[in-house]
Amino acid sequence: MKKILIVAPYCSLPSEPYFNRFLYLAQQMAGLYEVTLVTSKFRHFDKAHRGDVGFSTFRICLIDEPGYKSNVSFNRLISHRVFINGFKSWLNENFDFDLVYSAYPLIETNVILGKLKKEKNFKLVVDVQDIWPESISSAIPLVDYISPQYLPFSSKANKAYASADGLVAVSKTYMDRARVANKHALSEVVYIGSDFELIRNAVPKVKDKAKFLLVYIGTLSYSYDVETIIRAVNALVANGYPIEFHIFGGGGFEANLKKVAKDGVVFHGFMNIREVYSFMKGCDVAVNCLSSAAKQSVTNKLSDFMSVGIPILNSQRNEEVLELLQGKDHENYISGDFKDATDKILSMYNRRLELNFKPDIRFDREVEYKKIFNLVEEMLRM
Repeated sequence: MKKILIVAPYCSLPSEPYFNRFLYLAQQMAGLYEVTLVTSKFRHFDKAHRGDVGFSTFRICLIDEPGYKSNVSFNRLISHRVFINGFKSWLNENFDFDLVYSAYPLIETNVILGKLKKEKNFKLVVDVQDIWPESISSAIPLVDYISPQYLPFSSKANKAYASADGLVAVSKTYMDRARVANKHALSEVVYIGSDFELIRNAVPKVKDKAKFLLVYIGTLSYSYDVETIIRAVNALVANGYPIEFHIFGGGGFEANLKKVAKDGVVFHGFMNIREVYSFMKGCDVAVNCLSSAAKQSVTNKLSDFMSVGIPILNSQRNEEVLELLQGKDHENYISGDFKDATDKILSMYNRRLELNFKPDIRFDREVEYKKIFNLVEEMLRM
C-alpha cells in the first residue's frame, strides 16, 4: 500500500469545529493508502493547545508549538520557528512516504520538503490556501505599494511553489500566483466547497417571518469588515427596521466588536456546521464582508454561502469572486463605507420577498474533490 504524508499546520481535527480540506482528504484517502497527517499541537483558530486527538482511521502526529495570541505578532514568528524545528526533526526520524500533500502556507515547510525531494524519491503536491507574503497587506496596508518581487519571503515563496510536482489551489487567483514560479507542475483549481448532502439534510431553522436576518460565519479579525455591518445594522434597528445580524465564529476582534454591537446583533460563537447550515437556511442574506486590503479570494465562508445558495451582501472586489457572483442574487457594497452598507442592506430588505436561493454545484465537494484524488493517483503512477 502506498504511503501518503499530509502536512497541514493549521488543520482542524475530527472533534473540532470548522471544516478543513486536509482532514477531509486524510479521511477519504485512508481506505486507499496508508495516511499520516502532521499538524500542530496549537490550534490557530481559537489559540488553544490540543490534548488527546481521539480515534482516527489514519495516523495523526502533533508537533510542539508554544502558540501566540495575535495573528500579527513577534510571538507568532517565534511559535512558527519552534514548529519548523520540530517538523524537521520529525521528518528526519519518520520519513518513509511515496507522496507528500502539503498545505501552503506555511512557506518554510514546503521549502524544507522541496529540499528533501533531492534526497528522497517522492512526489510533492502543494495545495495553495493563501498567498504569502502578499496577503500580509490586510494587516499592513503599506505592503500594497511594494512590488511583489521585493516583498520579504518572496524568493522563499517562489522556491516553495517551484518545488511542487503537482499544484492545487482554492481559487484561480491563487493558482495564477503559484504558476508564476512553476509552469510545469500538474495542476487543479478546486474550491474549498461544502458537503451538499449535509446541507440538503439540514432542517431550516424556523424564524420569525417579520424579521430580516443577516448571517456571517468565520473569523473575526482585521481581514473582515464585520464592524461596518454591525454599525449599519445598529442604525437600521434604531430606525425601527426588524433586522438582525447573526455572527458565527470568533477571533481577536470579537471583544471589540461586542462593544460596538447593540440590539439586533447576536454572537453565537463556534457551533457545529450542521447547526450553522440549518440556521443559514432560515436566514435572508449572508454577509461576505472582507476589508478593502484583504487578499483572500474564494474563502471557506463564500464556499458555504454559494453552496447553500443564500443571497449575498458582498464587499470583495476580487475579479474571480465577482465572476462567481454573476447570475446570483447579491449586492455589492464598499468595504468600510457605513452609508453604502446601510443602503445595500435596506435595498435587500425592501425586496425581501423576491430574494432567490440558488445552490451553486461548482462548490459540491463530493464532485469537485475527485480532481484532487485523481491528481494524487496520477502522481503516484509517475
